[in-house]
Amino acid sequence: MPSTAELPSGPPPLRRAAVAAAIRDGGAEARYACACSIEQLLADTAACPTAPSSAHVLLDEVRRACADLAGVLAAGPAKRPAATEPGPDFLERAMARTAALTAGLWRAGAARGDAAAEALLRHATDWKTPECYGYDLADIGLVHGQAAAWLAATGERTPVFVVGVRTGGSYLAPLWAAAVADAGCTAAAWTTLRPLRTAGRIALAPAETGRLPAALPPGTVVVAVDDQPDTGGTARAVRDALALRYPEARDIVFASPGRTYAVDGTGIRALARTRAVRADGGRLWQLPAAAARLTARARSGGAMPADATEFRVTPFRGPFHEAYGASATETEADGRSATATVADGASTEVVRISPRNTPFSLVAEEPAVPGDRPRAYHFRFIGTGPHGAQGAEAVEALGDFLPPVRRYLDGYLVTGHEEGLRPLGPELRRMPAPHRRQVLEAVVRYWQALDDIGGLGPVDPAVTYAPRERLATALDRLRDRLSCRLPVDGGWLDRHLPRRAPLGGTRARLFRTSLPYSHHCWHWQVGAAPAPDALPVVRRFGLDWIWGGSGALEAEISSFVVENRLDATDLATLRTAVADDRAFDTALDLAGDALWWNVKSWLRRCPAPTPVTARRIAGDLGELARYVGGLR
Repeated sequence: MPSTAELPSGPPPLRRAAVAAAIRDGGAEARYACACSIEQLLADTAACPTAPSSAHVLLDEVRRACADLAGVLAAGPAKRPAATEPGPDFLERAMARTAALTAGLWRAGAARGDAAAEALLRHATDWKTPECYGYDLADIGLVHGQAAAWLAATGERTPVFVVGVRTGGSYLAPLWAAAVADAGCTAAAWTTLRPLRTAGRIALAPAETGRLPAALPPGTVVVAVDDQPDTGGTARAVRDALALRYPEARDIVFASPGRTYAVDGTGIRALARTRAVRADGGRLWQLPAAAARLTARARSGGAMPADATEFRVTPFRGPFHEAYGASATETEADGRSATATVADGASTEVVRISPRNTPFSLVAEEPAVPGDRPRAYHFRFIGTGPHGAQGAEAVEALGDFLPPVRRYLDGYLVTGHEEGLRPLGPELRRMPAPHRRQVLEAVVRYWQALDDIGGLGPVDPAVTYAPRERLATALDRLRDRLSCRLPVDGGWLDRHLPRRAPLGGTRARLFRTSLPYSHHCWHWQVGAAPAPDALPVVRRFGLDWIWGGSGALEAEISSFVVENRLDATDLATLRTAVADDRAFDTALDLAGDALWWNVKSWLRRCPAPTPVTARRIAGDLGELARYVGGLR
C-alpha cells in the first residue's frame, strides 16, 4: 500500500468525489448539499484557536454561497435559473482550500495538548451525513416552507437570529435564514456552532462563540436549527450557551425538519409540526409493508426484473440476530419502517423515519431454479439525497466485493441473493494454498480501495488515542449489562493493548470505513471459484460506510485477523500482501482492539440480554481474548 509521500496532491479522494458527484448531478439540491458540506468542514477547521484568518474569510464566502443556493432551492424547479450559481468552479476551489487548511492545522500541531482542537479537526477530517439523508429522513426542500410558516404564525416582524448546530444545522440553517431574509426579519447573519463532548460534558468552542455577534436587536428570537433531538443533552447545552451569550433575547426556539421545540430545564417540548417529507408516497421507505407495492416500485426502478413472479416481504434476519437471539435488536416485525406511515401526521411527538433499522427481503413464492435469476432480493438502506447517492457510487466502486445483481433505489442498496456463500474464516482453512493466498490478496485490495475511494487525508502523527482505556470503559458497561464476570480483566488489557496508539496509524492518515458496523467474521464471505483456474469469490457485506466512521489501516488488519482467527501461515501470507511490515506489526500489537468493536456492538444491539444471550456473549468474548493472547 502507498506511503504518505505517494499520495496525490489536492483534496483527499472522498472530498474530490463529493464535488465531482455534485457537478455530475447538476441539480440545485446536489450543489446546495455540497456547499453545506464544505461549510461544516470549514467551520470546524476555523473554530480551532490557531486557525488562520484566511479560514474565516473563506468561511464567510462559503456561507454566502450556501445562502445563494438556499434561495435557488427554495424557489422550486419552475423558478430556478438554468445555470445555478455558485457553480462547479467555486465548489472545487472551496473544497480544495478547506482540505488544505485542515491538513495545515494537523501539520502545525494544532491538536497537540488541546482536546477541543483535536475534536474539531477530527470532525473536519471525517465524512458526516445530516440525519435528513440517513437516520431521520426529511425532504430538505420543504425546510424553507416550514420556516416561512413559523414566521407567519408569529404574527409580527420579530428579529430572528438563525444558528445552525453542526452537522445537521449546516444544511438546515441556510434555508431558515433565507426565509427569515424574505420576511425582512434578519437580526444578524446566520452562523453554525459545533457542540463538543470533552471531559464528560457538552460545550461549545470558545474560539467559535467568541465570533458570535456581540449583541442582537431588542426582542430577537434565536432559532437553533439541528437534526431532531434525541436525549436533548446537546439542545440544552446549546440553549444554555446562547442564553448566557444573549440574556436579552426574547426567546430561544429549536427547529428540525418539520418540527419546532421549546427547550427548558424540564426537557424538550414540541410546539408545532409541519410536513417533513413530500406527500407523493412513492418511495420504498414510504410504502406500506405490502409485497405487491414494494415489488412494483422495485421493478419500476430497475431493481428487480419485470416478470410475473410473486414475492412475499419478510424481515431481514442477519447473522447477529441468529447468534444472539430474540433479545438482539434487528428489525420491526413486518420488516418495514414503523414510522414511515405516520411521517406526515399532525402529532407533535417525536417521530423518526429511519429505514436503516428495518432491512427487509422480497422472497419469491416458488422455489429457486438452479442457474435462474435470484429468488430473493435484500433491501438495506444506505442513505438518500446527495450524500446517499455519493455513498452508492462508492459502494459501486467496491462492486467486486458485492453480489453481482445489485441496484441503488430510493436510498436502498438492493441485492439479489447469492447462493453458496460461507463465512471466510472457517472456509479459508479448508482451501488449497493458492486459493488461500488469492482470498487474502483480495482482502488487501479492498483495504487499498478504501484508501483510493474513501481517503480522508493526513492527520498529525503525534496525535494518539487510548485503546486500553476505551476498551476498559466499554467492558465495565458490558459487565453491568450482563451481570456476570467477564473473561477479560485489567491484567489482560495491560498485556495485550498499549495505553496510546497513533490516531492515523503508522501512515498518519485516515479513510472512511464501515468497520464499526461490519466487523464480525460473517461480514467476510467466500464462495466456490466459478472455474478451476478462476479466483475464489470474495464478498464483503455491510461495506456501505454512511454508518461507519474514520479509521486507519491497522484497525482493518487487526479486526480481520482476530475475527477470522488466521493461523501462522495465513498471517505470513497477509503480511506479504499488505507489504508494510511496520503497519502490520502495529496492527498485531492492537489486536485487542478487535474486542472493542464487538463490545460496542453488544452494548448497542443487546439492550436487555437474556441469560442465554449473556452466556453467549461472555463465551465469544473469551474466545476472542484467547486468540489475541496467542498472537504474541
